[in-house]
Amino acid sequence: MFSNFSMILRFLFSGALLLAALASLGAQEQSERIYWDSLGESHHAVLNSGKQVMIEEEITGNPWPRFTIYQLVKATPAQVAAVFWDCEKDPEYVPNCIRVEILSRPSSNVVDAKYTLRMPFLLPDEIYVSRNVIRRNPDGGYEVNWKVLNSRYTKSCSGSLHLENHDGETLIRYSNLVEPGSRIAKLLRGSASRQVLESVQALVTRIGDLLARPGNSLEKQIKLMEEALPPSPASSSAVRGS
Repeated sequence: MFSNFSMILRFLFSGALLLAALASLGAQEQSERIYWDSLGESHHAVLNSGKQVMIEEEITGNPWPRFTIYQLVKATPAQVAAVFWDCEKDPEYVPNCIRVEILSRPSSNVVDAKYTLRMPFLLPDEIYVSRNVIRRNPDGGYEVNWKVLNSRYTKSCSGSLHLENHDGETLIRYSNLVEPGSRIAKLLRGSASRQVLESVQALVTRIGDLLARPGNSLEKQIKLMEEALPPSPASSSAVRGS
């Protein structure tokens, strides 16, 4: 009788563990689909076809909207984040980016960088300093936020890159809001829209080109990025409890 009772307990316990594991997996998958699930089926169809989805949000008093771009890429969130974080390589693939210079590193996951961009209409180059911050999200994705500290043409600029798993690929969500300081801002709105689309596509193409090289899975870039990231909350708790 005791033996049978023990077997029943073990069965129930193992079943409870299985249910807990399935619930945890379901919660993780749900958390990893925050931005995917925020989009409609028509957007899903566009993304699954390999194209971009752009959403423009008009901001009261600002001549430019907030641009948000979604795109799928055949890579892991870590691979995408590592390439994006390596901003000194931007001139190699980002349209109209001439130069990027690291000015300082206030902390391991924060970089102040000076960017030089080629402008349209024979305008002088845009030169701005941006503070970029990278974080790892609890769901295994990554997030990079930036804020322009000073600029030749803009009053303010801030944005973010969110990366989440989606069926073995990565959903990119790139959002940027610029408050232009130039009188010709309205003339440059179309150019700004194209620039954002082209920049995200350039990132996707860059990742594809790097991964197509024999034996290259971006381990070096990922290692450098991981070294810059602060400890995750779980890791910190484990250290305090040891």
